[in-house]
Amino acid sequence: MMDTVQSSQAAPPTPDSVAVVQLYDTILLHVSRAAKAARQGEFQVQFDEVMSATRIVDGLNRHLDMAQGGQVAINLREMYQAVSRALLRSVGKEDAGEACDKLIAGLRDTRNAWASISGMPQIS
Repeated sequence: MMDTVQSSQAAPPTPDSVAVVQLYDTILLHVSRAAKAARQGEFQVQFDEVMSATRIVDGLNRHLDMAQGGQVAINLREMYQAVSRALLRSVGKEDAGEACDKLIAGLRDTRNAWASISGMPQIS
């Protein structure tokens, strides 16, 4: 009976999946700071925050296992590339705050999916 109970439970979170959630949290922090800086006209701060976020996104992208990840890895790669492009294009633009807000919403959804896999709390 104990074997049945154990096999029906989700696998415990791995350190890797927890780290991915933490990286997403850090990306969200930088993008939020970039949005705030853009709204205040502090474009150097916005640029610095965008660069910090894109470095993390690039790191996640480079660590995808494309050989074993299948369609999920392909989708993540496309998303990471699109996020990086959108962040870099937002720098110095009048609507940069709104652009960052849209990115935050999408990144939060993906972060929460990873959090579900990892048994970590969702954020809103």
